[in-house]
Amino acid sequence: MKEKTKNKILLIFICTITLIVLIISLKIHKNMQNNINSTSTIDKYLTEIKYEEISPHVVEQPNVIVYVSNSSDNSSVKFERYFSDVIRKYNLENDIIYININNVTIVDPIYQYAPELVFYKDGNISDIIDCNTLKNKKSIIKELKERGFIND
Repeated sequence: MKEKTKNKILLIFICTITLIVLIISLKIHKNMQNNINSTSTIDKYLTEIKYEEISPHVVEQPNVIVYVSNSSDNSSVKFERYFSDVIRKYNLENDIIYININNVTIVDPIYQYAPELVFYKDGNISDIIDCNTLKNKKSIIKELKERGFIND
């Protein structure tokens, strides 16, 4: 009888330790995912600014594109794969800035949705494009050409 009791206690102990290790591993994985999602891959190509810095930046550079990104949103990540290629090909690093609205509360309705491109012309918003409508590099290039940011 004692041997059976010892075996049961050992089994309960092993199960408890296994469950604790599993929970800790899941929490570590979740934290890693949150850290990955807190930054955008587009930051390798574009300058990131905070929402509060948009107005001063537009005063300094009145013809600029603001890319609104949400690094935890799959549609932003998908769009950035194509968009980064266009940025590199046409050297648009100085013409486009971006804000990451992941975990940020912004009251301004213009900058609440991602992914989108906000076009400034002479310091005023001239156009806004929902990037979910841009499905490939060609459509991105076409929209940028129509607005005079790409010249071939």
